Amino acid sequence: MKKRLAIVALLVLVILVAGLAVCPGIRSWKNAEFIVKVIGPEGTEFEGFCTHEVKYVIGSRTEATDLQGEMTVDNNTFEFVVPGIEISCVIKSKTPGNRITIILLKDGTEVNRVEGAGYDFYLDYYPQPS
Repeated sequence: MKKRLAIVALLVLVILVAGLAVCPGIRSWKNAEFIVKVIGPEGTEFEGFCTHEVKYVIGSRTEATDLQGEMTVDNNTFEFVVPGIEISCVIKSKTPGNRITIILLKDGTEVNRVEGAGYDFYLDYYPQPS
């Protein structure tokens, strides 16, 4: 009986490993590609982070992505690509008085936007239950 159980367990393991080897990415097709855009005038600095729930073939986990940058004459827009099924961001302007705009896109479609001269900006996207 133990021998049969060991053979079945080995077969299941081989099938699982073969399935993962055939799939080039471990992430599930349900993950969206989020883009966080930060736009502002020259000299504006910002920092923050996004937490995002990422689906895998087996289960999911929460990951974090740091965001930071400084606007220059040549670059007044920063784009950060973040995968997942939901996302929550906090971005802080480090340059008081400068207006910044933060746009959250899901698979290329705008889903949230904030702008102003404040210090903390919050953006999120949580899918609606079907």
